[in-house]
Amino acid sequence: MNDELLKKAAELFDTPDKWNAFCELCRRKCEIENYWWRKLHQKIVQLEKENGMPDWDICVNDENIWWYIKGENDDTLLINFWKEDTRVYYEDGLNSNEVKKYLKNPKIEAIKNCFDRNEGSDEKEVICLEKHNSSFGDKVSEQTFLWFSGNKTEELADQIIAKVRKFQTPEITALFKEIIKNCRKTRR
Repeated sequence: MNDELLKKAAELFDTPDKWNAFCELCRRKCEIENYWWRKLHQKIVQLEKENGMPDWDICVNDENIWWYIKGENDDTLLINFWKEDTRVYYEDGLNSNEVKKYLKNPKIEAIKNCFDRNEGSDEKEVICLEKHNSSFGDKVSEQTFLWFSGNKTEELADQIIAKVRKFQTPEITALFKEIIKNCRKTRR
């Protein structure tokens, strides 16, 4: 922060009450962020309960939302929204070597092409990844994304669900089922 901007910011706190209120907000920043995340997650769950895809289930915790094939465990092949990233990855329920064989199959490109931009990942379990992509701007920061989650909640939830729907077509759903069936560690 340059000196002029710092001076203007300091002038905002012209009373002890304003300064104390600012300090209290700084101390509670994480609580505000968590509140915004919960608000977004609750909206997504509500929308999915109202209009979810019949072959898909959803699971939510404090930081993540996962979509997976209904009737499967959430330890197989997942669509994951985490913070501002969306990714497709596989879990321990699938045989890593078998999944790697599938990743060489040209059919997998259909999954990767669901993203507007596939940014890849260093994590071996991640099949495809898209970071910071919303219609609020090109690659907004995590902090800005957090603000949108709490203040443009429905609009952001709609964007996330629209992104996930690209993976929930009959073709991609069948591909998910095929990968799970052929790569499961223990056959059902």
